[in-house]
This record gives sequence, structure tokens and C-alpha cells, in this order.
Amino acid sequence: LWLGAAGTVGGGAAGVVGGLLYGVVGASQSTSGPGAVSVALVLVCLTAVVAVLGGAGVGFGIAAASMAPGRLSPWSVLGGAIGGLLVGAVVKLLGLDAFNLLFGHAPGDITGAPEGALLGAAVGLGAWLSDKIAEARSVRRGVAVAGLCGALAGLLIPMLGGRMMGGSLQLVAQGFPDSRLRLDPFGALVGESGFGPVSQALTGALEGLLFGACLVGAMVLVRRLLTPSPLAASGT
Repeated sequence: LWLGAAGTVGGGAAGVVGGLLYGVVGASQSTSGPGAVSVALVLVCLTAVVAVLGGAGVGFGIAAASMAPGRLSPWSVLGGAIGGLLVGAVVKLLGLDAFNLLFGHAPGDITGAPEGALLGAAVGLGAWLSDKIAEARSVRRGVAVAGLCGALAGLLIPMLGGRMMGGSLQLVAQGFPDSRLRLDPFGALVGESGFGPVSQALTGALEGLLFGACLVGAMVLVRRLLTPSPLAASGT
């Protein structure tokens, strides 16, 4: 239970950081001060909510796959994949239904079950590897490995035709011409005329890095707090 809760908090933290990044870039295209602030706040809240849900699904999936308290197993990969798949499917369904209900049409093929499953599996792999590395007293290296696993998944998803949060936000902006959300500055950094495939892949990698590192980092911290040290266990 505590591992799943830690994953939820870690996912939320990643969402806040990612939301701030997208919010600052999106707000920079707004012409008015109050409008820019509102764009940033909306993006932070939106990404945080999605990341909390994703963190809960993946975190509790990894925790449920653990073979023993305080220790993770290779089944964490499957647990993370199932948790990510379920949350991705539910979030996509509710998101599309909400857009159809409020605006009469949905933005398109936003992120969903396949993306959630792939990212969840990658984070589950990172969690298991991090657990093994942490046993060798290299917690930072373990969290870095988890972040790398998430980054690779986030990079692959757009390359395989899927969408991470940035790609989904771009679909929303394209589906609603009056939207003030613009992610074109990301494309300008890599020589694209808009938020193209390269910028989507790079921002996807950044999203995966944040999600994997924050989620697994929170779980590692909780495991260290809940697992007694050898000296404490021996009473010395």
C-alpha cells in the first residue's frame, strides 16, 4: 500500500514539473499577462491530475507485483504495464467523452492504453533494476536507471505513432483553433516549424524521464524508511 501511495505522489510531482514546463512555454505565446498565467495554471493542474492517476496505476501495479514486502521482483514490469494500460484507457475514455460532451467534438487520438502500458512496463523495469542497484548502496544510480528506462519509453512512443502528454496537448490545440495553447517554441529549438515529430519525441523522453525518476525515487525513499537497517534489526 505504501509503495503504491509513494508512486502516486511521485507521479504527481513529475506532473507538476512537466506542467510547469509546458505552462511556461504555452503561456509565452499568450498576448496578455492574466491570460498567460491562466494558461500556465491550467496546464499545471491538467498534467498533475493525469500524472497522479498514472502514478497511482503504475505504482500500485508495481507494488501488487512485489513478491515480498520491501522488495520488488521482475513481475514489476508486468504490474506496471497493466496499471498503465488500465489508467491510460480510462483517462482517454473520460477525456474524449468530456470533450464531446462540452464542445461537441474530441481532439483526436490522444494518449491512452498502449502508451500507458509501454511507459508503465518501462517504469516497472526501472523500479526492479533500481531495487537491485539500491541493494548495493547506490540509490541515486538506481533512480537514474529508472529515469533512463522511462525516457527511452517516452522517446519510443511518439516514434511508434503514439502520443505522450505534449502530443496530446498539441492535438487539443489543433482541434480547437481558438485555443491559446501553442507548443511551437519546442519545435523552434530543434529547427521545426511547429511541434513536429522530433520535438514530440524529445519532450516525450523528458516526460518519461521525469515520470520514471520521480515515481521510482518516491518508492525507493519509502522502502528505505520502512525497511529496518541490519543494525536495527539485530538490536545493536
